[in-house]
Order: sequence, then C-alpha cells, then structure tokens
Amino acid sequence: MLKIMTVPNKQALVEFSEFVFAQANAKNLDEFSANLIDAHGKGTNLTAEVQDKILQTNQFSKLVNHPMWKEMAADVFQCKKSDILIAFPHLRIDLPNYFKDDQLKMSLPWHQEAGYYLKKGDCCPGSVVLSTYIHDCDQSGGALQVASETETSVLDHDNRYMDPNSKKFLRVEVPCPEVTEFVETSFGETAVFDFLLRHRSGINSRNTVRITFLLRASRRKDVEDYIQQIAS
Repeated sequence: MLKIMTVPNKQALVEFSEFVFAQANAKNLDEFSANLIDAHGKGTNLTAEVQDKILQTNQFSKLVNHPMWKEMAADVFQCKKSDILIAFPHLRIDLPNYFKDDQLKMSLPWHQEAGYYLKKGDCCPGSVVLSTYIHDCDQSGGALQVASETETSVLDHDNRYMDPNSKKFLRVEVPCPEVTEFVETSFGETAVFDFLLRHRSGINSRNTVRITFLLRASRRKDVEDYIQQIAS
C-alpha cells in the first residue's frame, strides 16, 4: 500500500522547516544545504550535529504530537483517531549522493520497515510509515524508491550488517524488487506506506540535502493482537 496524502495543517510544516533551516543560520533549503556541505568539506559533521540537536527540541516534539498525523493515519486505517498509536518519530538529514563513499553518510538499502521495527514493539506487520520531506522532492533529489507491489508477509532479511563508522546502526537488506517507482512529493505532502512494502533511499544527485520527517503509525488493537500472537 502506498498513498500520497496532503497534510491537514501545512503551516505546522512551514514553521518546522523554518526552525530547521535556522539551525544552520539559513532561511531556505539552498542556504541550509550550502552551509552543511561547506562544513562537511572542512571536516566538520555539522549535518549530524544539527540533526541530533533538532531531535531533542520542543519544536520537534510539537510536530510529532500534532494531531494531524493521527488524523491522517485514522483515515488510512478507517478508525477513530483515539485508536491510533504513533511511534518511532525521527528526522533524517541526508547529504547529496556525491558523499556516498564518506563513512559519515549512510544510505538505506532495500528493506521492509518490518525488518527494523517489529522487534522494538509498539508496531505490527500492519503498521504504516508516514514519510514527509520538508521541501519538494523528486527523483533527482533522492525521492524514496519503492516496490510497485507490497509483500503479503515479512521477508527474511538475509544480509545484516552494522554501519562501519558508528557500529550501532543495524542495516537489513532484501532483494531488489523487479518493478519499482519513485515517490515524488511536493512540500505539504506525505507518503504513507505499509511495513511490508520494500523500499530504499533514493539517489540524491542535487546540491541540496534531503530532509525527511518520519513517523510510524498503527491501529492500537492490531498491535495488541500481534503482541499476543508472538507471545503465544
């Protein structure tokens, strides 16, 4: 399952994007990217510093807890907002692809979200991802690449490896799908896809960074049923 949804409150994204850009003394994506890339070229990993700093802020928490995400997820699951469980919020800032050989830059291989998160709890095979770029993002900018069809079950992840730089990020990989598509979105749109859909990071060939706000959403009863299933 893959849906492109318009966020109910675009102003919340505008305010958050302005806050993000300000963390690198910038007013827009071009300035923000130029400052991060310049710092990276001088040997300073400002990208990681800014990302980690933002994750600890009230502004990030405010966006995570905005009611529009539960509203969107409830529309997907056709249930009440009170039945939605939001988990694993994150913000990714990724440098352009010409840094691909730099160990400070990591890209995600083909995987199912289930491969990373089922073992963490608060989700189930029927959970979904809400992926929102805080800027326009097309294929050249590294838009997400996904399989054209979802799987019916969790795939075995044959290749598991740790990021050689940090030693703490588990990378799981599944075979490349035969047919794929790119999830291009405009500012104010969110890609919603299920935990069983194979996907990977797109290749960003531009001179701007890619900034992704991520949430995982589930119907609470589905998670409870899954917990009981694996416990029995």
